[in-house]
Amino acid sequence: MIRIQHWAGNFILILALGIVCAGCSKDDPVPSVQFDSLEEEINYIAEKYVKVGAVVGIINKDHEKQIFSFGKKSLNDTLPPDANSIFDIGSITKTFTTTLYADMKVKGLIPNDKAAYYLPMGEVSLPTYEGTEITLTHLATHTSGLPRTPHTDNSDYPPPVGYDVSNPYAAYTTELVYDYFTNYCTLLFEPGTWWEYSNTATGLLGHILGLIDGTSYESILTRQVFNILAMDHSSLFITDEQKEYLAPGYNQQYTEVPYFVANDIFQACGMIKSSMNDMFKYLEANMGIVETPLNDAMGLAHQTVMHQGSMGDQGLAWFILELDDGQKIIYTGGDTHGHSAYLGFNKENKTGAIILLNHAAHGSQLNMGPEILKAIIKY
Repeated sequence: MIRIQHWAGNFILILALGIVCAGCSKDDPVPSVQFDSLEEEINYIAEKYVKVGAVVGIINKDHEKQIFSFGKKSLNDTLPPDANSIFDIGSITKTFTTTLYADMKVKGLIPNDKAAYYLPMGEVSLPTYEGTEITLTHLATHTSGLPRTPHTDNSDYPPPVGYDVSNPYAAYTTELVYDYFTNYCTLLFEPGTWWEYSNTATGLLGHILGLIDGTSYESILTRQVFNILAMDHSSLFITDEQKEYLAPGYNQQYTEVPYFVANDIFQACGMIKSSMNDMFKYLEANMGIVETPLNDAMGLAHQTVMHQGSMGDQGLAWFILELDDGQKIIYTGGDTHGHSAYLGFNKENKTGAIILLNHAAHGSQLNMGPEILKAIIKY
């Protein structure tokens, strides 16, 4: 069952809190806020973070789905985005990629974990670190040593023709990235010994999975995830049908910016477009609420591979974190120049939250998500 609610705002409550706290010194405790319902608390949380528009979806303790809409679908619109609105989900894409990787491992389709084993000989050479080679597991856990993008390692790698900072992956072709790996890329550390977030690594992982499958990342993603989970409104590129539902993205200056696109190699790190209705299907499958052919793969992707630090433990692209209320959550987030997203869940309690924002939150959704998850278990 899905309950859908639209909130215009709760500005009186926020104003009252501002008046109360205006007389508090920085050493005084901040007065706690009491709420009469989960809906009221989610409304309060959203008011702190939503700058243009948002759709928040939750699975509550009764395993019911609820959807809340806030703000505007675009600055030229009076209506809020809804469960069918299309958003960039950014790096949440990485968990789709590692689910595919885990699925292929479960099926015995990964005969060798060395990444270079699958790349075309004579066309590309991956860098090594004093003889240590990059593995697929390194690519899936941000432990490969590959720089975040080809332009973040201070290399002499020239920007691609047509490079546009507002859509930073669109101009890279497979051939250009192969050239980067072969002639310019230097690993930041010995693979497996350290952690540094890398879009390059997860993008390469998706490319290799397409090579193993004999097709492409887009093909295997569509066939093995979107089709299996009936995510009929999710894609790597905006389709003509999706254009009607697209929630345009805005940067922090409230300027509309393009949604992200990429050629093959960088698709797997952050290019999926999706809706709340589709993301619920992905969330329910990951939580084990529904049985799908991906259950085993998703369970493998959730397992801790290493301790990351402040973000929690590292699974296959997923992070595992204990909140200050004692909940153990599995989560991920995503940012592009105009959209931000969050997906997190408590696998034991079967509660979860999805946040889709049509403005660049630049990480603040990673605070918003746990606040909502902590609110859910109170009611």
